[in-house]
Amino acid sequence: MNKHDSEAVLGLLMEHGYELTENRDDADVFLLNTCSVRKHAEDKVYSLLGELRELKKDKPDLVVGVMGCMAQKDKNKIFKRSSNVDFVCGTHNFHKIPKIIKTVIEQKTKINLTDMDKQVFVSPTLSSRENKNSAWVSIMRGCDNFCSYCIVPYVRGREVSRPSKDIIREVRELAHAGYKEITLLGQNVNSYGKGLNENVDFSDLLELVHKIGGIELIHFITSHPKDISLKLIDTVANLEKVSRYLHFSLQSGSDKILRLMNRGYNLSHYMEIVNRLRERMPDVKLGTDIIVGFPGEKEEDFNQTYLAMKDIEFAQVYMFKYSPREGTAAFKLADDVPQQVKKERLSKIIHLQKSISQKKRK
Repeated sequence: MNKHDSEAVLGLLMEHGYELTENRDDADVFLLNTCSVRKHAEDKVYSLLGELRELKKDKPDLVVGVMGCMAQKDKNKIFKRSSNVDFVCGTHNFHKIPKIIKTVIEQKTKINLTDMDKQVFVSPTLSSRENKNSAWVSIMRGCDNFCSYCIVPYVRGREVSRPSKDIIREVRELAHAGYKEITLLGQNVNSYGKGLNENVDFSDLLELVHKIGGIELIHFITSHPKDISLKLIDTVANLEKVSRYLHFSLQSGSDKILRLMNRGYNLSHYMEIVNRLRERMPDVKLGTDIIVGFPGEKEEDFNQTYLAMKDIEFAQVYMFKYSPREGTAAFKLADDVPQQVKKERLSKIIHLQKSISQKKRK
């Protein structure tokens, strides 16, 4: 999603006469698109802003902007920590960045634009897309799930679906330009259609996209287990262009931890989905996310996660230690799993997944 947003902003800037440079010293504008899912991502941003402070000393007119989720979350805090930042642009205002830069240059002022009044969809131009065969297409923005550990609903806003006619038009343009592969993007694609003035859900959208000539492969991310329907499983199974790789986050194999995470399902329900998928599509490959060391996670909870991973045998897993995010419900919980224990648990599941991946590759 962040890469898609970066391409969209680059396209807007190119329309206003800007060019991308790989040489930092040549830049007139330096934009940092940021993530807030984990603290490590934020630390990297402040580290890079420290490097840019020296660059700006030699080049006072350099415009430095911070955009994205961290900008939305931290707002004025970024200016206080990094005086060399000229503007902060939140997740609902990417479309205004060319105007923001123009104002900064002309008025020598700092700008903080982080209101969340309206969700605006901006598509990358053909020239700003990094890959010329495969493209991301945004179908919805925001999230209504409020998992207790997750900052996304607070920085990306509530779910807003994009009208299907706009999505179809963009995919047709991509096909006409020679793109063969697309990935439909949403924080939770399964809930696509909510709030639209048309009777269309995600399964219906997949069928519409599937009819477009020239597109040979369709991916989508991300799916929430509580919203995966039998209709969607059957639709994916029946559409030959749709990828047989599905990513939907387990996060934990412990029902107790899943409740604390506010995930809306238990392991039994998750396994029903897995079994149904493999029954309908024996060649399906599954991806997931796992968090270890969530508040209250005992050894038996971790073991349930380990056994679930061993049983399901995911094709790909993103694995993390729990990182408290200020503003989330879980931030109020005691971060009571010692860092060393988190490291050991993470190491165990990484080792497990490596052995599973090696077996699958063979």
